[in-house]
Amino acid sequence: MKNKFDSQEELHFSWYLEHLKDCRYINHWEKNETSYELCKSLKHKYIKPMKRVKDKVMEQTIMHGSSYNPDFTIYWEPKAIGIFVSILDKTKGKITTPFICDDDQLISIVETKADFDRGNMTRLAINNIKFVYEKYNVYINMVKIPSFFGKTFTPNRYFMTDKTFQPRKMKHKNVRTLREFVKSIQK
Repeated sequence: MKNKFDSQEELHFSWYLEHLKDCRYINHWEKNETSYELCKSLKHKYIKPMKRVKDKVMEQTIMHGSSYNPDFTIYWEPKAIGIFVSILDKTKGKITTPFICDDDQLISIVETKADFDRGNMTRLAINNIKFVYEKYNVYINMVKIPSFFGKTFTPNRYFMTDKTFQPRKMKHKNVRTLREFVKSIQK
């Protein structure tokens, strides 16, 4: 696959997206390239006296800036509305879909995390997501893999282990196919 993934969870979620693409619920997806600046660096300029040459203007970084890069961008097909995605501010009633998009362009941005939170990184991502929404008015969906599969469906490729392609022991409950999930929504 042409995409490089930063974690197993991203790889597994890409299988989920490919399955949705194959079934024409999404037009395409991509690794997110957009970086959201959360705050600028704080720098201090000063003059350093020199003995034999002209004095130098120096710059000292007091505080480094911060930015946030979510993992995926999903481009939905209209048939996914109400099943997989809801449009924020245009959905009547409670939102029950696993994804939300902000606009009529049917684009969702997603952050993936593992169920087991190493180093409390989920808390940091949640705060970054809040800051991005406040500053840029962009909503970022968070999915925790593999429990997210139990809330929706398990992609076919996930039923086999990553390297040996042996049957995988499922750690999440409610293992079902895409067809079974869509049927449960349409009841």
